[in-house]
Amino acid sequence: MNDLELVRRLDRRLVDDYRLARSYCLDVPTFALVHLRSIAHRLTTWLGERADLEFHSKNLYDRIEQLARAKVIDMRLARKLHKLRGDGNKGAHPEKYHLSLEQLVQLAGKSVKDTARLCAEVFPLLHSGEEAPQWQFEPVDVVAGRELCYRAVMEDDPEAQYLVGLSLKARALMHQERAHSFAAANDGQAPDMSDARRTLEQAAYWFRRAAAENPSARFEHGVALLNGYGGERDPQAAVRLIEEAAEQGVADALALVGYFYLAGSQGYGQDPVKAEHYLSEAAEQDQPEAMANLGVLYYQGLLGQPDLARARTCSEQAALAGYPHAQYHLAVMLFAGEGGEANEDAALGWLQQAAEQHYPEALADLAQRTLDGDGVEANPAAAVTLYQEAIRYGRLPRAMFELALAHFDGEVPNRDLVEAGTLLHRAFSYAIPDSELSEAIWQMAPELVQQLDHALTAEFEENEALVEVRGRFDESGYPLGNWR
Repeated sequence: MNDLELVRRLDRRLVDDYRLARSYCLDVPTFALVHLRSIAHRLTTWLGERADLEFHSKNLYDRIEQLARAKVIDMRLARKLHKLRGDGNKGAHPEKYHLSLEQLVQLAGKSVKDTARLCAEVFPLLHSGEEAPQWQFEPVDVVAGRELCYRAVMEDDPEAQYLVGLSLKARALMHQERAHSFAAANDGQAPDMSDARRTLEQAAYWFRRAAAENPSARFEHGVALLNGYGGERDPQAAVRLIEEAAEQGVADALALVGYFYLAGSQGYGQDPVKAEHYLSEAAEQDQPEAMANLGVLYYQGLLGQPDLARARTCSEQAALAGYPHAQYHLAVMLFAGEGGEANEDAALGWLQQAAEQHYPEALADLAQRTLDGDGVEANPAAAVTLYQEAIRYGRLPRAMFELALAHFDGEVPNRDLVEAGTLLHRAFSYAIPDSELSEAIWQMAPELVQQLDHALTAEFEENEALVEVRGRFDESGYPLGNWR
């Protein structure tokens, strides 16, 4: 018996989601991961029904936790359900997790196998103690991608067109990531986005073709028009499409409309009550960005007074869903004891998880702690690597400045004044004008640049690299040029 038949024996209602996930994990891994998360949601629903358990929430995280508290499932099975949930969230928002297409394909392939194993473990719970039949996993093939393109082109199938668009969008995001990484490794030169733009234009075309009949494609078409992915930018039409998708219950659309009301952007007036409504609707569908933004809403007290306890709960749910921004925000709250007791060990754990997912602020915070030995073992070489990743993934001016200072102060191995000067100038270029950071750089630059002058005086031979870096500052040592 293969894995597809195992799923069929468990419950025929799972077959379509599992078959689609298997079929598209190599070609449209984002789609596959979302369907596997749907399987986790159905399994929790049926486990609750078998135990006569009435769920208090539609949210998958809450349901898994309620099943564990009621001892319907053990903690090991709860962790596996949470893992499937987290993988699905990564598939829904790969750009938030800085995942390449190759990483998504690997994740989807592993998640399909994990889902099959999960079904085997759940089998006795849904079949009155009956053990799962003997089965083996059948390797996936690449036929689905060709069949998908045929349906999109020859049969004008909206679902296939939407999936082709998703696949192209994932490729475009990968091109963007590579372009930014290459630019960052080459002294911050302007990234070449030509490949990403071409691929996004193709994705926008297929989203537009499918938009009339597919609500998720309608949302993606709106996002494309909002950002000009297809060479056409129409914010009014974009917002209308996104609103329509939200009315049809598309979680990402609900989350985005909620954000519009939260931030008062895209022609929406800031309305915390409406923001809470839309974000809550999306959060019930396990949309991690909506959970994180709910945390921001409560943290900032936009409904009246700050509600740090609710903010911490929302951030924790989004963090457990694997959302790196929420993991970082939760770490900050745990360090400060906001919304509950302080817990430095837990805070450090969440900070490390966010850093592992390349969240720039978390990388910079962890770099600073690693440089200073604050809560972790001091390791200047590791701190340099963390700072470099914060710069690579976020072009974070704070990380540039702190790493520049570490070089100037000789706190890192292989002190490099050329690197220090380059980073100092880049930090000023990327910093927000008139911000505290830009003012700090401006005030400290003359004293730091004196080290470049002393090095040039001490050199027996002219150091061209050092001369070039010194030329980025005026005679008094202040940075030349404008903010980027």
